[in-house]
Amino acid sequence: MNATLIATIGTRDLMFQTQSGEWYNIGDDQLRGTFIGEQAEVLADLGQDLLTFRDLTKFLVDHLEQYRSRICPVITGKLLQNRAQDIGQVYLIGTDQPETVTQRDKDTLYACQLLKAWFADHHPNITVDIVLLGQDGTNPSDFEAMFRWWQNTWPTLVDADSSNPLWLCIKGGVGQTSESGRISGLSRYGDRIQFFEFQQKRDQNRQGIPSDYTGPFSGTYYLWNRTQQQALKLLERYDYAGAYDVLAPYIKQDSNGFGAIPTWLQAGMAWNRGEFSTFFQYAKSTLPPLAQKQGQQWWWMAYEQAQLAVIRLEQENTAEAMLHSFRAVEGVIWEWMETHIPNHIDHPDNRYPQLLDSVLELYPGLRPKFVDRRTQTPLVSIDLKGHIQQALIEAAIPATLSHQDIQSFWRKENRDRRNALSHRLGGISQKALFQAWGADVREVTAWQNRMVNCLNIITGQSMKLLENANLFMQMHARVQAATVDYEPPCHA
Repeated sequence: MNATLIATIGTRDLMFQTQSGEWYNIGDDQLRGTFIGEQAEVLADLGQDLLTFRDLTKFLVDHLEQYRSRICPVITGKLLQNRAQDIGQVYLIGTDQPETVTQRDKDTLYACQLLKAWFADHHPNITVDIVLLGQDGTNPSDFEAMFRWWQNTWPTLVDADSSNPLWLCIKGGVGQTSESGRISGLSRYGDRIQFFEFQQKRDQNRQGIPSDYTGPFSGTYYLWNRTQQQALKLLERYDYAGAYDVLAPYIKQDSNGFGAIPTWLQAGMAWNRGEFSTFFQYAKSTLPPLAQKQGQQWWWMAYEQAQLAVIRLEQENTAEAMLHSFRAVEGVIWEWMETHIPNHIDHPDNRYPQLLDSVLELYPGLRPKFVDRRTQTPLVSIDLKGHIQQALIEAAIPATLSHQDIQSFWRKENRDRRNALSHRLGGISQKALFQAWGADVREVTAWQNRMVNCLNIITGQSMKLLENANLFMQMHARVQAATVDYEPPCHA
């Protein structure tokens, strides 16, 4: 590994050892009660008076040979002690602003030079470059301006084709500089960027011991809130593939913390493809017992297919909504036949499935269907097409004869409407979709009710609402809630 370390340098990145042997922070100018500030202790030891941070660090640069052994980095020092062998390049980001800028007194260009000299003494194998901002008038406290500055600067610092890690130490400097660097860097390099955090321990620092650190850890955690909202927006539209792509870096970093979410996302992707068996295999261990039991029933996929139609309509994909809605009822009829009369159905190669005349033992009323209309001779099998399926279901489930919804599904004009829509180029309007289910279906609720009622009469169930009748929606609510509740591990 040959990492590139990028550090924003602030006023408190350096310690100076006074003649008493104690170390003080060069840029800490805050008084603490009756105690003198640390910067004042440094100035007193140097015999200087009322110097700004910029002037103080320039004084030390001008007298570097005299003081270089008494200067050390306090924030990144321990990291460099432990991981210097893993670092090939260091960029020190400092400020150098025009004389008209008030905050010029706190510029860090000379602090960067002092740090570069420290590297030359302690880690001569590491290449160190100083990158200054503000000379063109860019305001380090202006987030938008700094975001643009980072966007222009990143290509000059980092080889986009390299796979070496990027280590960011952006504790120093103003918050806008650090935050814009963090976000722009993550947007450009993603998982390649890793961060370190530092915890100041003043008593240890006074002894010349640099600050403790944690890391490296993925910088994607900094963007979790934005990513979380993006994932929830994708889940709101049932885009499980998109949500998985967005969450993948976090899942990789904290797979245990995400619990069942990765499994649910895989299940949702399978469900969206209509692979309901695969969906169930992923989801079943996390579903409640009643839901697991439903997944063992012959009819359960029909309600999933109907829900898929509803979701496609919400996504404004009316063509797929029509396909899945009719497929749900047509499919459950097939499932009924394969479950209840499998021995009376033949599946010859390259021919339509055949209903065998042995079914007459169960439903003798179907006998007229097994007579050749031209010759009036008995038939041993007949094509198991739509009108034969209808006759079979009506014979097996007499309640369907007076069932308004299933009769509307079978009505010739409605069959003709959906066949016409299925075989024409171009889009399908929502109104046309509803009309294919019957002239009395004019809005979404009526459409869903018709689907559910058609499925219920075939399956013998008494489902009321489609969203409660399928397993996917039960899982979907849990995915959303778990994504809302997830919190990345704290590394600060």
